[in-house]
Amino acid sequence: MDRLPSLKAVHYFDTAVRHQSFTAAAQALHVTQSAVSRMIQTLESELGVALFTRQGRLITLTPAGEVFARKSRQAIDLIAQ
Repeated sequence: MDRLPSLKAVHYFDTAVRHQSFTAAAQALHVTQSAVSRMIQTLESELGVALFTRQGRLITLTPAGEVFARKSRQAIDLIAQ
């Protein structure tokens, strides 16, 4: 990867992980579910890896998504400090 992914996309991803739902993440972020879904798709495209598996409304992290969730949460916590 030549450049960092969008921090906004990482924030949407982190919110979706915490809420385990794109719809709940959208409500928490005050945006549409479609906006969250598009942002996650963009992030997956930038990273070149699927972060979630989608089965209807159910989302689960892929193994790569689990690693990215853990690392991005550490980075967010570090920035917050």
